[in-house]
Parts: sequence; C-alpha cells; structure tokens
Amino acid sequence: MMPRRKLLQRFFAWVVLVLLAGGCGAGNGKMPPPAAGDEAFRGGPMLEYFKAAHPGKEVIILDKADLNSDNTEDMVVIFRESKETNSMLVVLDLSGSYQCTNKVPAPVSNQVIQFKDIDQKPPLEFIVQGMKGANVGYAIYRLEGTKLEDLFGEGMKDCC
Repeated sequence: MMPRRKLLQRFFAWVVLVLLAGGCGAGNGKMPPPAAGDEAFRGGPMLEYFKAAHPGKEVIILDKADLNSDNTEDMVVIFRESKETNSMLVVLDLSGSYQCTNKVPAPVSNQVIQFKDIDQKPPLEFIVQGMKGANVGYAIYRLEGTKLEDLFGEGMKDCC
C-alpha cells in the first residue's frame, strides 16, 4: 500500500492535469456562431444587398440597430478588404430599399461593435474597437444623413 503522502501527491497531480487539459481546449475563446438559420447572424436582405454591392468581400462581424432614427434597423458591417486591411460601412434600410454609406478603415482583429446613445439625442452613435498586432484602438461614429462620420477615436490609425 502507498504511503498517504504519495497518494495525496498523485491525487493533486491528476486534479491539476485535468484542470490544465480542460483549460487548453482548441477553442478560440469566442462563442460559436449562431445557427445558419438565425436571422441576426445572416443579416437577411441587408446582408444580401451588401454582398451584391461588394462581391467577394468576407464579412467579419455585423450588428444591427436603428442608427438614423427612422424606426428601421440598419446594419454595421466590418469586412475584409485584403489580408492586412479591413473596412467598415453601414447598410441603411430606407423603408425597404438599401444604401451603403462611405467606407472607413476598421480594426484587423478582435473587432467589437457597441451601440451607445452618447449625447442622448438622435442619431444613435456606435463604438468600434479592435486590434492590429499589439496595437489597440477605438472610434466613435455617427451617421450624418448617409455619411459615416468619425466623431472621436484613439489608436485607430495603428489598428486599421
């Protein structure tokens, strides 16, 4: 029979091994994408409009909100321009017809889109943040008519 101390050492070694193995999964730390039938993930007709207007461009992330206070959701799209650069634009839902805003540079990795009513009046602002290598940046945008305006940012030149 093993001494008690040796038995405890083996037990704790197994516990540590199991904990390490569980924390070293192949996942990337992000939640799995929604099911292919999920309307929010697909983007619906607005995403189809974007794809038709920008053939071959890979959509990285998108999110929807009413950005121009017309009671219809608009769609912010961050997409890959090339291996090293991404762009962003908004697809506006103008009562059933669609229009893309101007393109602006977007972060290369770890992109996040957050909607915030910063000034408590229409239109709704949104924040885009992300990285390129070790450089982190963010910018606050607002729609002015059909033009995407950069209100304020920090470090976006280094991460886009």
